[in-house]
Amino acid sequence: MKRVYSFVIVLCLCYMNTQSQSTFEQVHAIFQAKCTGACHAGAQPSGNLDLSGTTTQVYNRLVNVDPTNPAALNSGYKRITPGYPFRSSLMRKINHGLDPQNDLTQAEGNNMPNNSDTLKKEEIELVRQWIIFGAKDTGITYNANLIHDYYNGLGVEENTAPLTPAQEGKEGYQVKFGPIFLQPLGEFEFLQVYNPNLSADVEITEMHAKLPPNAHHFVMRSVTQAGANVMGVAPLVGSNFNTQILVYQYTKFIGIWQFTDDLVLPAGTAHFQDSAEALMVNLHMHNYSGSQILACSAYLNVYTQPAGSGAVEMKSDLSTYGGTNPFLLQIPPTGLRDTLSYNYTVPGETRYYWNIQSHTHQWGKSFNMFKRNSDGSRGAQFYDGNYNENYTFNQGYYDYTHPAVETFDPLMEIDMNNGLIFEASYLNNGPNTVSFALTTEGEMFVTYFQYTNELPTAINKVVADNSALQVYPNPSNGSFNLSYNIVGDDVVSIALYNNIGAMVKTIYTGTPGWGKHNLHIDANEENLSAGIYYIHLIVNGSATIKKVIVMNR
Repeated sequence: MKRVYSFVIVLCLCYMNTQSQSTFEQVHAIFQAKCTGACHAGAQPSGNLDLSGTTTQVYNRLVNVDPTNPAALNSGYKRITPGYPFRSSLMRKINHGLDPQNDLTQAEGNNMPNNSDTLKKEEIELVRQWIIFGAKDTGITYNANLIHDYYNGLGVEENTAPLTPAQEGKEGYQVKFGPIFLQPLGEFEFLQVYNPNLSADVEITEMHAKLPPNAHHFVMRSVTQAGANVMGVAPLVGSNFNTQILVYQYTKFIGIWQFTDDLVLPAGTAHFQDSAEALMVNLHMHNYSGSQILACSAYLNVYTQPAGSGAVEMKSDLSTYGGTNPFLLQIPPTGLRDTLSYNYTVPGETRYYWNIQSHTHQWGKSFNMFKRNSDGSRGAQFYDGNYNENYTFNQGYYDYTHPAVETFDPLMEIDMNNGLIFEASYLNNGPNTVSFALTTEGEMFVTYFQYTNELPTAINKVVADNSALQVYPNPSNGSFNLSYNIVGDDVVSIALYNNIGAMVKTIYTGTPGWGKHNLHIDANEENLSAGIYYIHLIVNGSATIKKVIVMNR
């Protein structure tokens, strides 16, 4: 039976809505009704935040405006940061547990409102959706009916957030996409720029994805600063032709997930992440339910180490049928299997492949990969699309929703002068030719892979400098983590000093051995008052110093 999909959001990112008010006019009305009465109006409003006045006046007091709370300001928040609810101080104030990862810390003050005029969940959600879709001052950017129905018995519980790397005591950061609401029998593909706000280049060693049910895929790409400026912070619709052009022009593939999975790179390898570049996340979702609404959220934990830790660079790329013009893909309605093949070569390059996977849409019936001989003929087959998603057994059919991921240990060496051959077959029983498209209304013929250009041996030696010692989170609300690298049997001492230069505590003394080491400091257990402290890392007499700020707990 053929499924009929309807899109939740039209190409201009505006929902068809029964309400005539713009989204911000609705947000403004909530603030007027619930927040101005006793707190945020008059000559001396709470937090110096006046929410009375016209929509223009209130908008200009909120969007990209610094908060007055020192903890929020030190965390880099704005009152409203377009695209980022968790970097929006006002959203954190009104969150009230809607997103457990976005609740206030004690140092950020009290919840809003702090009287009997509490906000309903769908009112809080309205504000969150307004921020996710760019915190615009005009236009309708969410579907009020979907959100109302979701919070009144027709919603499937949202994907719960995993612990962040910092909460796990590890170095790295968490990327969150959504939630974006998806109607029954709906489909969407959204892409959104995410800036991790890195202070220095890093090396990515692991990426752990947690996806919602019915996810078709989740992709992470890097995007140049110029591309981030052009694309903005609001989600972009993947079926839009201009979006597809921007993706090809400004982004570079890093990783793809069709299901919740951990991507742990081989020892001695890492993706290199430039602090000047942002990320682009891409979630493609289906809702197969005819009655329930999905709140679609995806999470990606990115685990890092300091740049210069000596890893061999793991590179990611993709190849498409048609090369630079994927729109050459055409599947005619013959009712017969149509097999397509293309050669993938890169003259003058040797690659060591770590993993590789296929990608088609619903018309895809098989996908195979072969080494290519020097005379152009087909060599040994190394990938069979009929295997299951973890490539452990041949299931006898190709599942385009969960394609096989083949991982090579040891890495597979390929002379790219000869290269590879990719082959896929399709079956189109419909009345029309199917062309290339990012959504499943069209078709794709894509291969994703990760590789190095040299074999990793061991992590090279790291020169001890400021990049070798990491302190996070910083500022801290009660605990923080230390991460440092050692290149041999060096004598190490780590001590904590206060702002006047007096040693507060010796944290560690010894020879921890080669590699990366992590320590956790609990300010409560150590009875540290709020203030500025300095971590001294001394390796064979050479000191590295990092400042850490402990805020009120």
